[in-house]
Parts: sequence; structure tokens; C-alpha cells
Amino acid sequence: MNFFNFESDNFLDEHSTFDEPAISEEQVFTPYAEVKNALNVVRKFGTGISSNDVDKMDPNHGYVGSPAEDKGSFSGITEFDCAAYTKEGLTEYQQKKIMKRMFTAFDVQQKHYLDIARLKELCEYVGRSITVETMEKMFGELQTSDGKVTFEQFWNWWINCPDTSMTTKAFSLVSADFSVPYHQQQLKKSEEGEIFTPSYRIKYYFKDLETGHVRPVSPWHDIPLRVCDPLRTKPEHIPANRYNMICEIPKWTRAKFEIATNEPFNPIKQDIKNGVPRFYKHGDMMWNYGAMPQTWESTEINFHDGYKGDNDPIDAVEIGMQQMRVGDVHPVKVLGVLGMIDNGQMDWKVVCISVNDPITRFMKDISDVPKFLPGCLDAMREWFRVYKICQGGVENKFVFNGEFKNKAFAMQVIKESHYMWKNLRKIKGTKNF
Repeated sequence: MNFFNFESDNFLDEHSTFDEPAISEEQVFTPYAEVKNALNVVRKFGTGISSNDVDKMDPNHGYVGSPAEDKGSFSGITEFDCAAYTKEGLTEYQQKKIMKRMFTAFDVQQKHYLDIARLKELCEYVGRSITVETMEKMFGELQTSDGKVTFEQFWNWWINCPDTSMTTKAFSLVSADFSVPYHQQQLKKSEEGEIFTPSYRIKYYFKDLETGHVRPVSPWHDIPLRVCDPLRTKPEHIPANRYNMICEIPKWTRAKFEIATNEPFNPIKQDIKNGVPRFYKHGDMMWNYGAMPQTWESTEINFHDGYKGDNDPIDAVEIGMQQMRVGDVHPVKVLGVLGMIDNGQMDWKVVCISVNDPITRFMKDISDVPKFLPGCLDAMREWFRVYKICQGGVENKFVFNGEFKNKAFAMQVIKESHYMWKNLRKIKGTKNF
């Protein structure tokens, strides 16, 4: 499978340049739909905006004219705080805003300049990805006669630095910490074509609240794996069990939708076989089925008993009561994992439940599922075992004799697949994502 159209002569035509908007004003799309309705209002906590900004913001149109506007219809900034999209398409203005936030973080006394001690701390932070010699050179070039460095002085040095490879690499790390976080309500999706036809696509876009800039994004690469909680109830070194899941096949449906890993920006489409859209002949999917973003099952890694990955994002099976919609992005709690062998390849099925499901608080691990959903796991294993038989295929096998492994095992599988995805980006290069 060819993941990316690197070799296409039209690749640069398919992806907008940095200097022009990703979507022209003349271009007409299906009206944007919210990926997920906003839930609890979050003021300030890690959102990159102040409480005053929250009051001035409209969920569909960005900022409105006055704080006195009717707030009754405003549903607030969602707590599901998407973070760290790719930064290749940022304009110089956007990069300057990010660097300004970083500079301000070191100007703790709000003097609007950094003294020698603070400047050295900033250089050490920025220089995490470069050699000691390069960092010391940067520190020396930034020093001034009065020992005070303003942001404009720092920025002028930054944009005129001849070592662009150093600044590019350093900025990728800085932007991960100081970019304005992306919120679910800003993540839009648009349907193109007629459903259940080969031309049907669900595409994703992001609208920047600061600039109003709208650009296409990839659900696979740009939606973060983990949900970033602005309000933490556990220490930072303990990872929260909250992951993003992209729904491809809603429960009680049988159309086989999937993320198009070989198309630019990876829209969701219906799988096609012999020119005909695919449907499960075995019957409806009994759970919400989808994928976990920023994961990849490598074809070069032995997962278990010599089985290698299937070249796709890791699959997720959500067992909650609510039927999702195709393309929805939901925060889920991971409970366990089933290791399926599909055509000789490892195909993990992560068992999870929506964090908003009524019984989520009772679900701590995979062993709790039979207590509240008797027969669920057995039915799931049986469905995945036999669903291909009626289509002329053979039954699927499972590792660990079909045993569902616990939450800790599942989270380790996710962690490893996320690491493989990072390596995939390094191998393929980030420019073309």
C-alpha cells in the first residue's frame, strides 16, 4: 500500500503553499459540521485564550462583535483539547506568535526583556535539539551591550539566522509546547459526493481562532492520540486514560468506511472492491468501530509469534450505548485489547468506551466488561472470527488463544504503535503530511 503521493507530479498542486490560503474563498464545500458538540466550558486552563476571549467567541464564527452579544446559545470551549498539529503550513505571523509565547514564558517578571540569566535559560531550552557549540554561539550572538534582550531583538536574530536547519528543528519542538491548542469545536468535517458511492468523502478542516485561517487536516496525522485535559486529577507522570477515537463504522450499520491512508489529507471513504462499495454481508457492526489517530501497525515489526502489522492505524471498538456518526471524533477510555490475525498480519482491536457513557465510571479494566455487559466480549470475538466466511473468506485467528488482554497491555500496544507512527513520519518526511 502506498501511504503518500510523494511521487505524484501534482503533489504541490494538491497541497497549498505556505503563502496562500489552504482553501480559497471561491471554493465551495458542503457546510462544515461540528466534529463533536462542545461540552464543559473551560476558561483559560491550557487553552491559550483568556476568559474574556471565551466570552467574545462564537463556536461557529470565531469572535463576535461584542461581549454583550447573547451568550445563551454559546456552548463553550470543549474540554477535549486537541493539540500539536503539524506546523509546516504556518505563516511567519503565526510562527512569530508562537515564539512570542515562548519568550514571554521566560519573562516571568513581565519586564518585556530578558536579562543574561534568563536569556541563557531560553537558549538552553531552544537548544535542546542542537549541539552545545551551536547553543553557545546563539547565546553569544544574542547578548547585547546593556544585557537586555527584547523580543523584537530575539525575533530579528531568529529570522535572519543563516543556520535555517537549526531554527527549523528547534521551532518544531517549541511549537509543540507553545502553539495555541486546537479545540474540538474548531475541527470541522465536510461531506463531498453521494453517500454509498465511490466518490463519497468526509474531509476534515481546522479553523484557527486567532486568524480565521481555514486549512485541510488529516484525521490520521493531525488529530492527537491523547485527549489533553486542561484539568488534571492525577500527577503529570501518570498518563490519563483518555484517547481520541475516529469513528469509521457506527454501531448497527454495515457500510465499510475507512480512513483513506493513500489519499492526500486522508479523508474517510467507503472501501471499494471490484468497483463496488463494500458492505459487511455477515451483518451489522454491533459496536462503534474506528481508528486511533497517530498510530500505525508497522509491516516491519514482529508484534507476536512472528506476525507483523497490517500497515494501518490501530483499530478501536467502542462498546458504549450511543451510536456515533461516521467521522465523529470521541474521547474514549481504553479497557483492553484483542489480538486478531487477519490474512497473516497482526490486527489489534482496542476495546474502549466513550468517556461520556453512563457506565464508564464503573469500567476500570477489561474484567469489568462482563459484569455490566454480559456476553459483549464473546460476541465481539465471534463476530471478528467469522465475518469473512459469508464473503468466501476464511475465519480469522487470534493470538493468546483469543484472550482479551487487560488495560495495561492495551495501553502498551497503543504506546508502541504511536512510536511506530512517529518513525513512519521520520522515514517518509513531514513535509508531505
